[in-house]
Amino acid sequence: MAAVGRFSILWVAALLALVAVGAVGAVGVARAQSPVAIGAPLEGPVVLNRDVEVRIGPNQDARIIMTMKSGRAINALGTPRGTTWTQIAIGGQPVGYVPADSLDPVYVPRPMPVAPPPPKAGTADKGGKAAPDLPRRGVGALVPRAAWEAAAPAPMAGYLVATRAVRATEVLDARKRVGFTLKKGHVVALSGIEQGRAELSVPGRGKVVADLDGFLGVASPYPLPGEPALPSGPVYAVKLGEYLSYAEGLRAWGEFTGGPGTQYRERPAMVWPVFREGRVSWTMAIGPFSRLQIDTACSTLAQRGRDCSVIELEAF
Repeated sequence: MAAVGRFSILWVAALLALVAVGAVGAVGVARAQSPVAIGAPLEGPVVLNRDVEVRIGPNQDARIIMTMKSGRAINALGTPRGTTWTQIAIGGQPVGYVPADSLDPVYVPRPMPVAPPPPKAGTADKGGKAAPDLPRRGVGALVPRAAWEAAAPAPMAGYLVATRAVRATEVLDARKRVGFTLKKGHVVALSGIEQGRAELSVPGRGKVVADLDGFLGVASPYPLPGEPALPSGPVYAVKLGEYLSYAEGLRAWGEFTGGPGTQYRERPAMVWPVFREGRVSWTMAIGPFSRLQIDTACSTLAQRGRDCSVIELEAF
């Protein structure tokens, strides 16, 4: 009897373990499914997530009209009640039905990034020492157009803005150096980076060097010609790429505005330096956008085969 009891307990435990594994697997699959796969019918622009056979009616036994490859962009016209088949159209003309779970929306809204608040100057750390001002990472700056135009034209590596008072040094010759302060909001051109320090081009001065800490890359001036003023509240951009040099970012901007992004051709190139752990890369993006404008921009990009990575910009 004791042996039977132990066998029963082991059998129940194994059954519960299998149920738990199945439940975890089900949750994992549900998180990966598209809105259609979890029972939310689609209408409007969609894309095929696998190769499918298009049938003349909304059932598996209906005659096959054609086959379509994964990635094809089409239009969903709706899913008849009580079926798992969605009617699709090409160029506005209905062509047949495909399984509803073979369709993904062209644009799935993504959550807005939430950046951690920067540490306050002079805040003590756990050891009681004053915490230094840390550079902002992964974002870009919007600066007044007047400040942007006052900076040196045609920068070699983009523009920077001082996020606080920053000490800089003008190198007059091998021995003589003059220190001065760049005020918060001062926009300067970045000439290059040498030994972890920024080489700056400041109108009226010679070679200027400063620590990278305290600067943020300038994504764009505002207002833009023919564009409305910045909206109140957070302002965003859509990141399209990250490059190893400013020249590569400008080249990518030219290719984008010469093709799928022709509506942004008249804007200044949105390419700026981003500093991370002593390294620098250049982000290329489009914007600035309000929260409502982001959805439209991402939907348009998705229809043209572009991903949509949203980042927040900081206005000065």
